[in-house]
Amino acid sequence: MRLKNYDAEDPRKAVTKEFEITINESVSDAPLYICGPTKLRLDRQEGYYLLEEGMEEKQENALAITSMVIQEDPSAKKPPSDYGTLTKNLENNKIYILHANNKNKLGKLVLVAKYNGIEYTKTVEIIPLW
Repeated sequence: MRLKNYDAEDPRKAVTKEFEITINESVSDAPLYICGPTKLRLDRQEGYYLLEEGMEEKQENALAITSMVIQEDPSAKKPPSDYGTLTKNLENNKIYILHANNKNKLGKLVLVAKYNGIEYTKTVEIIPLW
């Protein structure tokens, strides 16, 4: 790419600069999603992580996300903490562990992961043991 500008000291003199524009090949255009089950039984726990679509669902393939939280629902009668808690995995900081409550409270939680300034969501339903 060529950029034409004028010299600050002599405005009659045009200055041309050449720039090379490159595309980062390591960035993928594949859609991302939060990997993990959509249903979780009471008093059970599962790992959730961000993954590129088309990749094998293995925790080793997880992307390093900025954060993952349980979204607050203003219309809900109970806070999300009544249904489950979310903690970061200590062995693999790309994985978040959702632990369903053991108080027989059934409902839905919405997980929100942030990656490169974009938010990704997944709804997880807390279901009975049997």
